[in-house]
Amino acid sequence: MKRTLKTTALSLILLALVACSTEKQVSETDANNNLIMGLLAGQVSESSKDFTLNGVWNSFTGNATTLDTITTFSAKYGSKGLQLDDSTAFGGFSSCYIIIEFNNAEGSFITQNPENNGGCFAGDTNKGKYNKVFFFKNTAKDNSYWLCTVAFGKTYDAAKAQTDTSTRTNPGSSGCGASAFSRYDKKT
Repeated sequence: MKRTLKTTALSLILLALVACSTEKQVSETDANNNLIMGLLAGQVSESSKDFTLNGVWNSFTGNATTLDTITTFSAKYGSKGLQLDDSTAFGGFSSCYIIIEFNNAEGSFITQNPENNGGCFAGDTNKGKYNKVFFFKNTAKDNSYWLCTVAFGKTYDAAKAQTDTSTRTNPGSSGCGASAFSRYDKKT
């Protein structure tokens, strides 16, 4: 009888353990949905670290239709990036800048002219200096942004503190200092 009692007690304990362990399990469908949600959340988190302007762009002055510059942006949050301009304008000068930081929510980024060769164009007197650019979506055209450099050749602190002094009312013809904004259309 003792043996039967022990066997019965042990069987009940094992049954309780199995029942308790399966109680918190989710169905395979729920598990797959949770996995997909986790993957999507991770992807969104990772893509928020990318600079909005990453990619290759055709650059124009204001509403102009004559292409004068092809610009490539590549930057990720927490590390330095690069802006390369391949230009036929201004005597055919191309330029390069180090992207120090960006703020997609504000629509701004800070670049630095490389210390040794400057902005990769002849006569750069701002080697190692910083610039601040503001950008916003062009609502009249898909895959297009307006950009305005509001600080050029500054110290890092001065560039960082620079507020947006542009006027966005008519970016195709004015508002970026004494001239139009630069328009960047995604290159296809």
